[in-house]
Amino acid sequence: MKRIYLLGLILILGSEFLLRDVLLPTPASDIHIVIAISIEWLIFLALMLYWLPKVEMQRLESIGLGKFRGRYIWWGVFAYIFALIASIFSGIALEAVGLEPIRSLQPMIKAFHPLTLLGLFLTGTIVEEVFYRGYLIERLNTITGKRWLAALASWFLFSLVHFKFFGLGPTIDVSILSAVLVLLYLKEKSLWPCFILHGINGLFAYLIFPLLI
Repeated sequence: MKRIYLLGLILILGSEFLLRDVLLPTPASDIHIVIAISIEWLIFLALMLYWLPKVEMQRLESIGLGKFRGRYIWWGVFAYIFALIASIFSGIALEAVGLEPIRSLQPMIKAFHPLTLLGLFLTGTIVEEVFYRGYLIERLNTITGKRWLAALASWFLFSLVHFKFFGLGPTIDVSILSAVLVLLYLKEKSLWPCFILHGINGLFAYLIFPLLI
């Protein structure tokens, strides 16, 4: 089973690297983004509907998708506020050393079609959390027996996969969000509060700020 888990990690993380860091051009147009996120969703569906139940013979609970509990809402909101405050201080520090913070990406994001932004919002909220939190942490923990190593890999790989598209300064900001998401997952052992945190963040980043402000 450990070999199967390792193969699953290689297939998912390898496809993410190819899509975002090799095949996705810079700058990327709407069609490039739509193709990339469409492939990500196909991989996501293959994981959830075939690989997980048929190959690994595991349930959704094995990747943090257990029963929803009311406290997940409050933990997700609280974690978002914490991440937002940390990001504000990070942005100040980045500008002080001559790097651009993540808010510098807003003109680029606003240039995309609203449907593309909706796709980015949904992909970030759901697909990224399943790939980089639930599946990566749980499977790597099973393979290595070291949950701290799985958590560190989740934080690092999620941050790294944004580097080509975002650049250094914004990626440092993303690494803060990644750290909060990892800590939240470790605390609750559930993806639900991570969905809420990532969803609130994506709502502002991809829908409210670009479309309304």
